Amino acid sequence: MARSVDSVLGFCRCYAFPVLVFSYVLFILAGGAVFMVLEQPEEDLLVSEVRGLRAGFLQDHPCVEESSLDELVRTVLSAGRRGVSEEEDQDQEYNFDFTSSLFFVTTFLTTTGYGTTIPLSDEGRVFCMLYCLVGIPLTLLLLSCLTHALLPRVTHAPIRHLQLYCGLSHNRAALLYCGVLAVCTATLFFLLPAAALSLLERDWSFLESLYYCFISLSTIGLGDYLPGRTQSQAVRQGLEFATSCYLVLGLIVLLVVAESFWQLQQVQDLVRLFVGPRVSELMGVGLDELTRDSGAQISPMEPRYTLPISTISHPIPAASSPVEGTFTLGKPRMASYEKAVSATVHPEPPIDPPDQND
Repeated sequence: MARSVDSVLGFCRCYAFPVLVFSYVLFILAGGAVFMVLEQPEEDLLVSEVRGLRAGFLQDHPCVEESSLDELVRTVLSAGRRGVSEEEDQDQEYNFDFTSSLFFVTTFLTTTGYGTTIPLSDEGRVFCMLYCLVGIPLTLLLLSCLTHALLPRVTHAPIRHLQLYCGLSHNRAALLYCGVLAVCTATLFFLLPAAALSLLERDWSFLESLYYCFISLSTIGLGDYLPGRTQSQAVRQGLEFATSCYLVLGLIVLLVVAESFWQLQQVQDLVRLFVGPRVSELMGVGLDELTRDSGAQISPMEPRYTLPISTISHPIPAASSPVEGTFTLGKPRMASYEKAVSATVHPEPPIDPPDQND
């Protein structure tokens, strides 16, 4: 029975990555099929409604030529896709005043890109490309630095406190903290902003507001919903500035949450299942954190290393509680150990004693 279980586990480990790729392809195909089933009837109804309105307009206004109407509709739709409104009461509302330009810069630097406001001139397109070549890597560098600077304070310190004051193991403390962190993030950056948007935008339901928050922070940025489009210019500019701050702050928080979950032991075990144990065998572990277990018979050529019980626990002084058979391989001791192993494997030839007759 044990051999059969081991054989099944070995088979799963060998073919885990191809199964993952095949499952992902099936996942994409299933998503396309589901969207086709859900959205195609709604699209057919909308097309029928537009064609009916077009036919009714031409019937009520026989003086209007069909080609002229189609040209007008195409021009209006093209201007709308570029963020230009055709309504007379919005002539004084510009998409590239200073506040709107800041909002536009924030959206493409964070790779959200709603697509409702785009450069209209060739000079603007060239500047956008050059600005992105510098701005997007700089933004990613800033987000990465902020994430790594916040992790010790936001993630590692609370987990350490849970270990010390609640007596939990590192794995359980990390799981508990990540669960609380996920709930707080969902509340503060999805549920509460969605509730606020549903109150500010009367045409939006709570589901539509939550959909906008998710599409924005996930950097998908479809652009089908944007706050402030039906408000006055002052309200629209205020909402655009608030959205810019929301995007930057939300991305930082989501990166911290993702990095916290990535460090969970269960997630690392799942990754090792698909990529193999050797790929991430000593990732993130320095030589100063390695110990050599000498309890078993180990060949000098193949020293076995194990991690300490807890990488965040305080070191125990050697004088008060010596540990037999275990020693830390720091950098100076590592060189001494390698020299001793080399001398054991390749001993120097013995020196003959001097002849007494000489």
